[in-house]
Amino acid sequence: MAVIGKIRERSGLLVGIIGGALLLFILGELLSGRGKGRQDQVLGEAGGEEISVAEYERRVSDEVESYRNDFNQPASPQLTEQVRNTVWNEMVKSRVMMNQVQDAGFTITKPEYDDIRFGDNILPEFKGQFQGPDGQVDREKLRGYFDRVQLNAPVYHEIQSRRIQENRLYAKYSILVKKSLFVNSAQARDEFNGKNTRATFNFVAKRYDAEPDSLYAVSDQDLRRYYDQHKNDPKYKQKASRTFEYVLFPVVATGPDREAIMKEVGGLKEPFETAADDSTFVVANAASRTYSKVPYTEGTADAMNDSLIIHASVGTVIGPFTEGEQVKLVKVKELADIPEARVRHILLSTQKGRDEAQVKPRADSLLAVVKKDRSKFADMVTKFSDDPGSVSNGGVYEWFDKKQMVPEFTAASFDQKVGAITICKTDFGFHIVEVLGQRNRSERRVITVDRPVKPSPATFKEVYKRANDFSLRYKNRDAMKAAADSLGLQMTEVKDFSVDSKFVQGLQQPASVISWVNRAEVGKVSDPKDAGENYVVSVLNAVKAEGAPDIEDVREPFTKEVVKQKKAEAFTAKMQGKTDLNALATEMNVSVQTATDMLYNAFNIPGGTSEYEVVGQIFALQNGQTSVPLKGDQAMYVVSMTTKTDAPADGDISGDRSSLLSRVQSRAENGVFNALKEASGVVDHRYMFY
Repeated sequence: MAVIGKIRERSGLLVGIIGGALLLFILGELLSGRGKGRQDQVLGEAGGEEISVAEYERRVSDEVESYRNDFNQPASPQLTEQVRNTVWNEMVKSRVMMNQVQDAGFTITKPEYDDIRFGDNILPEFKGQFQGPDGQVDREKLRGYFDRVQLNAPVYHEIQSRRIQENRLYAKYSILVKKSLFVNSAQARDEFNGKNTRATFNFVAKRYDAEPDSLYAVSDQDLRRYYDQHKNDPKYKQKASRTFEYVLFPVVATGPDREAIMKEVGGLKEPFETAADDSTFVVANAASRTYSKVPYTEGTADAMNDSLIIHASVGTVIGPFTEGEQVKLVKVKELADIPEARVRHILLSTQKGRDEAQVKPRADSLLAVVKKDRSKFADMVTKFSDDPGSVSNGGVYEWFDKKQMVPEFTAASFDQKVGAITICKTDFGFHIVEVLGQRNRSERRVITVDRPVKPSPATFKEVYKRANDFSLRYKNRDAMKAAADSLGLQMTEVKDFSVDSKFVQGLQQPASVISWVNRAEVGKVSDPKDAGENYVVSVLNAVKAEGAPDIEDVREPFTKEVVKQKKAEAFTAKMQGKTDLNALATEMNVSVQTATDMLYNAFNIPGGTSEYEVVGQIFALQNGQTSVPLKGDQAMYVVSMTTKTDAPADGDISGDRSSLLSRVQSRAENGVFNALKEASGVVDHRYMFY
């Protein structure tokens, strides 16, 4: 939303992404040079339609250039990635859904398009940004805004227009789907029954973790049998991933690099002192590109330069000096006297529904008391003040300037003489204010030209040479590890790195590393890849394909499941045919537990275990019936039903029908898109290109 405000101030342009919200981060970087020789290649597929590299890069580049031209701001790698994801998602959604939208007969006419921009049905994201003096939407301002977009930013106008219209069509389709949904009486009755059927029962539970796994041996044959039965279960589906290790070669500024930066910044000292326009000079020469007058806090710089700054006259430039990883020139821009006040007060709050008409007489009464005998002020603070932040120190606010308090309190503190006691009314309530002191504090305001301490091109070249020598000498994982250990370098493992991941643990700007990892063959060692101010040499250790996992990749979790299975069989053998729960509990070395008035739609059996299937089996029991051993996810159970109370057959299900329909409809929009997306078989090969 801040971007819209910026646009309005500059009479500029609005970046709007319509989809129930305004996605304002239309950022990115030019992709020039990256697409050479591959513009005819396919990036992915959705809805049976290819997504070409050329079309994708054009759309990303258009958005980036539009933002750069309109707002003159560079794009960080993180925000560039966000733009790429936004464009990809839009292209997928268009291919997956637009045919459905068109088949349903939906269109958007020019009058309707204008209506949702500046007519009677303005989109919510525009309403709050273009208001008139009466607080209502100013349609003429909106119309003027869209006219300026079309005139001054034709590329962005095309992007914005497409987004508004596409999202309007998607919204129509979603409404159609929602309107077509219904809940029948059987579904509503199930919902009602789930919330009103209750059961009280006793049970014995033998948890699997009550016995050590080591008591149950798992053979390779056992594991292979379980693997063959469950390797294709959805929960074990394996994402495509790669495991690699890397050695980091940091590029750090050397002593000569620091000296060169100090010399470079030192060369700006005299021009800074004589600059005709300080703001222009700072913006042109400071790495921060920001001109700002700030109060100087004593002790910020090192001792020598701190002393020079606090004793310098206006116009003097001090430096260059190093502060952290910055080299700075500081110019004393002005000396200012800042009025400050010290007061104490009693607050009688008018918030939380307190009536001003009742609070004001009480405030007048306290004012009379402390005016007559100001020695009672501290006691009155303790007894009556509603300001918890100042009660502990007698209501005192230590020295503050005119910018720190609300205007009414500021006036009572600065416009009155020392010793005056008055009442002021703020949004917080009535304040009885005594002015304890007033003074002027001298403030030294400075402006700064800063440059980061960065390694020079020669240093980058030297580190690259070391990294390249490392990659040429050590051509396998074991050799790399031994060499890294001997050289004092750390070798970091990244396990199961997803092909669509964009971040690597321990690395900044890892795009070139990721690109290599996603193309490399197992066992290969990379040449040095840049990652921020580092070079990285990597080795690819393993590749996992999407789909069923290899047995070795699931050996540990599958072994646990086989052990659980063996425990369930052993416990079942001991529990089978037992109806006396007390005797069974003694035999199993557990206690009999009771569930009282448990609802059918509850999934947790007392003891904190979620057992969906077991709960269903319990509610199938009749009063007085004892179950066979029931296999759960966490334990084996034997249950004896005490009392089951069915939901009233004539209960009112209208509320349940309404709430169930509301839940179903709330999931419709994303549910329909995800279903269409899954059915269309979206293929994403972006990792091969970016």
